[in-house]
Amino acid sequence: MVKIIISGHGEISTGIMSAVKMIFGENEDVVAVPFTKGEGLEDIKKHYGEVLKKYPAGSQFLFLVDLFGGSPYNAAIQLAYGNKNIDIVTGVNLPMVLEALGMAQVSSLDEIIEHLKETNLESFKVFSEQTKKLAGKEDNEEDDLL
Repeated sequence: MVKIIISGHGEISTGIMSAVKMIFGENEDVVAVPFTKGEGLEDIKKHYGEVLKKYPAGSQFLFLVDLFGGSPYNAAIQLAYGNKNIDIVTGVNLPMVLEALGMAQVSSLDEIIEHLKETNLESFKVFSEQTKKLAGKEDNEEDDLL
């Protein structure tokens, strides 16, 4: 099973984690690691290290972080560099975490990442664009736009 670490600036990771628990319930294989005001790169790297130590050697980890180049990302790359069992995806959001968690027990790290690359854009919707598409459909067609 791939372990998922959600991280980002402020409380974004704990907020997403709260929603994940509402939907999936408790799960020991997904952890939120917030990067709070006053902390530095070494602080978050230490927090990550504490999480990694909780799992058996050889476990695979997927870091889902908020920003490319931000401190949570930069700390994660220091752990991932040269380690084939750790990878990082930026732009974390609830649909991304749910997709990853839904696959984590049966898929490899690489398979999850490929799936996230394919599905991330599908979760991005703009209401006004969706209603225009809906208006263009015939009344008897089924839709999943709204």
